[in-house]
Amino acid sequence: MFPLPTRTGCGLLMALTLAACAAPAPLPVVKPAPLPLCPPAPPIPAELVSLKTLLNYQYELRLLGPADLTRELASLNESIPPSPELSVRKALVLSLGHTNAELTLAQAQVDAVMNSTDAQAETLKPLASLLGVRIGEQKRLMDSADKLNQQLRESQRRGDQLTEKLEALKAIEHTLPATSLPGAAASAAGR
Repeated sequence: MFPLPTRTGCGLLMALTLAACAAPAPLPVVKPAPLPLCPPAPPIPAELVSLKTLLNYQYELRLLGPADLTRELASLNESIPPSPELSVRKALVLSLGHTNAELTLAQAQVDAVMNSTDAQAETLKPLASLLGVRIGEQKRLMDSADKLNQQLRESQRRGDQLTEKLEALKAIEHTLPATSLPGAAASAAGR
C-alpha cells in the first residue's frame, strides 16, 4: 500500500497545494510603440507643377469672354522670351476661338512644342499631344458644321425656288378661263 506521509512530506505537499492556489505574478506591462504618423508627402516635381499650372490656366480661360481672350492672346504675344510653356498657353487661348484660322494657329503652336528638343518641352509633350488631338477634332467638327450649314442653305434655296414655281403655277391657273372641257361634260352626263 501507500506509505504514510512523513512530516516533511506533509509540509511539502501543503506548500505545493498553496502555491497552486496563489495568483501568478503579474507580467510586466509593455506599452506598444506609437505608430508612426504618415510620412510627409514628397515634394511635387517641377514638371508636374508646370502641368498643373497650365491645366488651371486652361480652366480660367474657359471662363473668359471673347474680348478677354483677345487681350490675353495679345499679352502672350508680347511675352519674351518664347518658351514651350508660352506656346502651350497660346495654343490654349487660340483653341477657344471660333474660326478655323485660330485653330490652325493653335495647331502650329502645338506642333512647335512637339518638335522642340528643349527640356521643358519634353515635360509638356504629353499635354501638347492631347491638345493637338483636341484641336484636330475641333477642326473636324467645325468643318462638319460648315458643310451642314451649306447643305441647309442649299436646301432652303431649293425650297424657296419650288415655292416660287408653285406660286407661279397657281397664278397661271387663276388666269386661265373657266371653260369646261367637252370630254369632262360628256363623262359627267353619262353617270
